[in-house]
Amino acid sequence: MSEKPPLTDSEIYDRLHEAYLLFNKQTGESSFGDNTIKAARLALLSLQAAMVKKSEDAKDQTQP
Repeated sequence: MSEKPPLTDSEIYDRLHEAYLLFNKQTGESSFGDNTIKAARLALLSLQAAMVKKSEDAKDQTQP
């Protein structure tokens, strides 16, 4: 069985965004479910923002 290659940062960001879109404009039937969806969206957005920040920091360090 062949191993899958590691995901690039861009692929990870794209997958986080896809996961966010799955929950976008969705509500839960119960308050617990609804709050879980809200927490998931917030966590996914936070992870995306962290990746963008890290990417920008890396670009700043490589520019003369």
